[in-house]
Amino acid sequence: MVNEQNVTEQDNTLPSRFKLDWLVSNLRWLWYILAALVIFGGSYLSEGVTVNTQLLTILGVGVILNLLYAGLLWAGFFPNWLAVVSVVIDVGFAIALLILLSNYVEFLLPLAVFPVLIASLRWNVEAGLVAAIPLIIVYAAPIFTLYRNDEVVNRIDLLPVLLNFGMNGLTLLFVGILPGLFVDQRVKVAQEDDARELEQLRVANKRSKIISDLAVTLSSTLDYRKVLRTAIDSAYEAISAAAGDDESTVGVVLLFEGEDGRLTVAAGRNIARNLQGRKISAEGGLISRTLETAETTITNSAQNEKSLTYFSPRCRSAICAPLRAGYNTYGVILFCSTHPKRYTEEHKELLTTFCSQSIIALQNAQLFEDVRFEQQKILEKEAEARRKLARDLHDGPTQSIAAIAMRLNFIKMVVQNNDLDKAYDELIKVEDIAQSTTKEIRTMLFAMRPVILETQGLIPALEQYANRLNETEDFRVNILERNYNGQLNKEAEGVVFAIVEEAVGNAKKHAEASEIKISVIGREDSLMVEIRDNGVGFDVDATTSTYDQRTSLGLINMNERAELVGGHCVLESARGKGTAVKVEIPYHNVKDTVS
Repeated sequence: MVNEQNVTEQDNTLPSRFKLDWLVSNLRWLWYILAALVIFGGSYLSEGVTVNTQLLTILGVGVILNLLYAGLLWAGFFPNWLAVVSVVIDVGFAIALLILLSNYVEFLLPLAVFPVLIASLRWNVEAGLVAAIPLIIVYAAPIFTLYRNDEVVNRIDLLPVLLNFGMNGLTLLFVGILPGLFVDQRVKVAQEDDARELEQLRVANKRSKIISDLAVTLSSTLDYRKVLRTAIDSAYEAISAAAGDDESTVGVVLLFEGEDGRLTVAAGRNIARNLQGRKISAEGGLISRTLETAETTITNSAQNEKSLTYFSPRCRSAICAPLRAGYNTYGVILFCSTHPKRYTEEHKELLTTFCSQSIIALQNAQLFEDVRFEQQKILEKEAEARRKLARDLHDGPTQSIAAIAMRLNFIKMVVQNNDLDKAYDELIKVEDIAQSTTKEIRTMLFAMRPVILETQGLIPALEQYANRLNETEDFRVNILERNYNGQLNKEAEGVVFAIVEEAVGNAKKHAEASEIKISVIGREDSLMVEIRDNGVGFDVDATTSTYDQRTSLGLINMNERAELVGGHCVLESARGKGTAVKVEIPYHNVKDTVS
């Protein structure tokens, strides 16, 4: 079973041209058999023709060469230059037969056709013609023999020779040209089909990635404006994947806010700044039809609708989809393009899908805003822990386990080859990775629910966390504590620990630092915590300005955590100067929250 599997895999990995070379090699046996029949049959039927040593030698050399070709093909070695050499030898073999068997050359046309046909099919028309020309010259030789001693040949003697030459020469020309043209056309059609299929796969993969990124982004933020921005950007990218990029496209999210029945511009793409927050009427036109039917609608006469030209004066076509959940309509997503008939039924399905994803995230974001307004001090610990666990598992143990699986697969192949020393070395590496992964998971579990934080307080928890990191990571973590005697309650200390853990995690992934210093300084009315690394640093403004396009929201999470316990978080960084996360939490805000 193993040998059969290996043979199958080897056949599947052979270059596709080897299959053609195998076919040529097999057909060459039939060619040699036909040549042998002509040689021996001619000697049997014609008394003037004998099987001489030259014919047998040529035939024997051809057989030996074809055996050599077959052996090289079995060995998986048959470069293109060798294929050229084999065809050149075949042409020489055919010429030799035409010369040595000139007494009945009219029967040798099938033998002469073979190398021309192979060259034309194997490469192109030019190769077929190159192979045909020497054979045509050989067929033209009888014409020249009719001219001797500068005497004019009788037309009656010349005519059959010319007819025979013309028939054979044209046959060789057609054999050299037509198969090559046919193959070229088939290759061109196949390439066009492959290009179309590849483009379809590219579009499908891009859409799948966009939808996946949209789901990840929407599930990682509860800011409804970011939800809207992400939805409109993702929808634009999905439409552009099929219809082509169009920078003139205007995208707008319109939401019902208030009780006046008008729509408010909540988010937009390529719209003027003064349109943000504007209110428009939904009466009449594309937007009105979308709200009435609760279905995605397309128009190709957008220039006639004032509400659409309000966003894009040169608008020619537009598509509008409702943001609807159950019987409640929250608004619409609108795209306008300067190109006529840009949007199709396929785009309707895409936009409907994106709106369905977005409305769920939008509802959750608005619900969270309401809960946050009423109870700002309640933390979503369980949900945050799941998201963080998924990220940590993906970035840490999952990669290690994947590495273990790859090495085990390599060990399996090594064992099959009886290289036990190499297998033993790889097992040692697997053991090291497994031990490192175990420590990493234990550190993750400790960071998720540090019991010592509840029993002994913030400083012992941070010290134990630093010790665990120092055992598993390449960088060094140092704790500096001054004037803190547990003035914060357990909830606030848990927030501080989570922010520290988030900041260290970001430094671990991106900073390339050799040292991280965590300073916990107790002041008169607040606790100041600083997490500083000596890593590569980054451009804070450039990074924060692209959060709507990113799936990692660690910096925003830290700030939101600090705000939930009445504090604030500041990020300081510059390229080449490391990064510092500073968190300040007032004592009195925390005490008021507890009371």
